Amino acid sequence: MFDQEEILAWEQEIVRRKTFIKTKRYKDPRADKLKEVRKGLKAVHYDKETADCRRDHYRLYRNKMAHLIRTEKFDLIVNYKRTSGWICW
Repeated sequence: MFDQEEILAWEQEIVRRKTFIKTKRYKDPRADKLKEVRKGLKAVHYDKETADCRRDHYRLYRNKMAHLIRTEKFDLIVNYKRTSGWICW
């Protein structure tokens, strides 16, 4: 059915694929904090962001995304996370 060379090539391809798989998954601290704040866990205490900081952050986001659109790097565009003024990073 399959000769020895095809079997060896197939096994080597599987080994090559396994080496490119990311084995360790790192935690995203921003997502963890966001979840804690939204769930209202008492272990984490945050104050509301000021309106000026919120506006500045959103303006920076808009400028960065507009720049990515102008340079046609569409795969780097991310959605804006609205935090309703809660500091989560």
